[in-house]
Amino acid sequence: MEMTKEDAVSPVVGVMLMLVVTIIIAAVVSGFAGGLAGGTKAAPSASINVKLNTAADDGMGGMTTKISFEMLSGDSIPTKDIEIVTYFTNETGYVFKTSHSASSEAFDLYGTGTYSRLPYLNDPVAVGYAGNNPKADFGNYTWSTGDILAVGSIRQVADFLELPWTAGTYPNPDTIDDDSFKPGAVVDVKILHVPSGKYIYDKEVVVV
Repeated sequence: MEMTKEDAVSPVVGVMLMLVVTIIIAAVVSGFAGGLAGGTKAAPSASINVKLNTAADDGMGGMTTKISFEMLSGDSIPTKDIEIVTYFTNETGYVFKTSHSASSEAFDLYGTGTYSRLPYLNDPVAVGYAGNNPKADFGNYTWSTGDILAVGSIRQVADFLELPWTAGTYPNPDTIDDDSFKPGAVVDVKILHVPSGKYIYDKEVVVV
């Protein structure tokens, strides 16, 4: 009786099982990675210009300090989805850091009980004037091409950057008490798109 050798069967079966297991693991990992990628929101694309001007027109024939955030082009962005972070280092090395989002507290714009969350949408035609007007409050509007967000006076800028300031008495204006904050100073401004975790603006803005 002729004997048949079957020594090679077990190694072949083993290799096949290993291949099957490897394919299953690869499929699981691929599916998990795909799920993670699908759950991550893409950051909007936008061209943004930020200005910090200590000699801006106050609309009444005088000058004041203002911050403006203008969207030059790009995707419309609900401001509830973004956070504005600023850093200012004065001449002593002290760092003033602020963060502004839809959950931030509103500021008293003029010291008269007219509150708004900064920066407000500077478009009286579209949303009306800022101050006890939720439509103009940061976090409540969508930022689109051509829109300018504003921090519109000395005290507003001081509060926005958390700088010390002194209220003026007519005809003397409010003043920012930190002498380091002047033309030529630098404020690091970052705008974070919270859902994607990515910055859509990250630049050092020179005060003019």
